[in-house]
Amino acid sequence: TTAKPPPIPAIPLTASAGYLFGVKEGTAVVLLSASVAAAVSFLIGRTLLRGYVEKALDDYPKFRKIDGAIGREGFKLMLLLRLSPIFPFALSNYLYGATSVRFWPYFFGTMLGFAPGTVAYVYTGEIGKALTADSAASAEPWYVYLGALGLLTGFLKIAADVATGILENL
Repeated sequence: TTAKPPPIPAIPLTASAGYLFGVKEGTAVVLLSASVAAAVSFLIGRTLLRGYVEKALDDYPKFRKIDGAIGREGFKLMLLLRLSPIFPFALSNYLYGATSVRFWPYFFGTMLGFAPGTVAYVYTGEIGKALTADSAASAEPWYVYLGALGLLTGFLKIAADVATGILENL
């Protein structure tokens, strides 16, 4: 067996960026840091851990199936894969390093694919701040936040379902 570090949950960290910085700045901070972290994991998977990653790919037959398509349509497929919850993000960063995708299509597809979910979680942090006692006087009514969050969640669900459907038909 292999020792694995415990995962650090991204959702509380992402929401706290919204609480601390607001939606625009919080989203920028989270997207930049998540994309850089994904890129580092990709490069580690491509170099240092390549043998281990290739063995791990045996546990994900869908991943092997789409490797050829990833090589041809790197950016589009990375975008779809990041919008779709087919593969766990943390592990997939290493696994993509063992595929035929080039670095820059991987990086920009990842960044753009991370954006909708990042905005949603950062927005929840801003909602939390707006609804606390310290800033309740300047806050919108609760139903405005709930409506905006509902619309954003609906958009994310539709985007994930469309991406998953496209990927399943490869």
